[in-house]
Amino acid sequence: MVITAAALLASAPLTSVATARDAVIEGKSNWLFAGWESLTVARPDAERSSIELISAVGQLLAQKNVKLIVAIVPLKPRYYESLLPDGSKLSDIVRQRYDRELTGLRTAGVAAPDLRDALKTVIDDKKEVFYRTDFHWTTFAAEASADLVASAITADGPLPGKAGSGAQLGEWMNDRHLGDLAANFLPPDRKRAIGPEAYVIRGPAKPAVGLLDEDPAPVAVVGNSFVQPYFGFPQRLSSKIDRPVALKWNPGDVGPWATLLQFLRSAEFRTSPIRYLVWQFNEAQVQNGPDAVGEWASQSISSRVEWRMKVSDALKNR
Repeated sequence: MVITAAALLASAPLTSVATARDAVIEGKSNWLFAGWESLTVARPDAERSSIELISAVGQLLAQKNVKLIVAIVPLKPRYYESLLPDGSKLSDIVRQRYDRELTGLRTAGVAAPDLRDALKTVIDDKKEVFYRTDFHWTTFAAEASADLVASAITADGPLPGKAGSGAQLGEWMNDRHLGDLAANFLPPDRKRAIGPEAYVIRGPAKPAVGLLDEDPAPVAVVGNSFVQPYFGFPQRLSSKIDRPVALKWNPGDVGPWATLLQFLRSAEFRTSPIRYLVWQFNEAQVQNGPDAVGEWASQSISSRVEWRMKVSDALKNR
């Protein structure tokens, strides 16, 4: 399955309170970074509160024989800090955040693979892990991360379902366009100066199976535009585990909490033999709970108590 560039650009995860003026940080060599992700401010107490809620969800899912795996995408400037504008760098509290989140999740009993290990293999192959003018990771990074998650899943033993029902990956192709940061938030003169870039992605699979297959999926992926099919994460995961993968994603401003709830309420979750649920976050999102006004679209906002009750109610129907 291929998502067009137009659909990709429409999925830019700008929060509802951000403005075009502060949405983009223009770095060196025409590299762009998301202005809504602070390089210096982090909220460890809020991170811990979210991790407690994530752990509670994991326990509720375990009661339904579903294992939760949390996949956190690292911050783009971690990999291109030298390309930030002069005088800009990560503060210590932000630099330490990914380790802090992984430790917190694992201590709380939540499976959380270190996606930095996957991205290191991409760097070792001398490939980019993020696009120059885009908020998102490259297909190389998405596929390497999917491989790591697949290893965590298959280590537990065989999955239910039919062998040979996983996605067949398409051939590599180039799709040249402006990245979402440039296309959505820069004025015309800066767009021309920044210019488009080549997106190396997978073309359609032949024959199309896996994500489009009618076989039930034992694994589900829930997240934002990082796990949309355009970048290839769900297809690669399906191919590696050799089973179909269910997918629920929304643009970033919907938020991970509302997106998970949508999936748990869906007929697909109620009727499919889901055994693993991969819940994707961006690193900076973890500190924003379901009640984070100004971070998520208004219809996604819910108190933590209310949101957890809604999750419990959704799981009662499975």
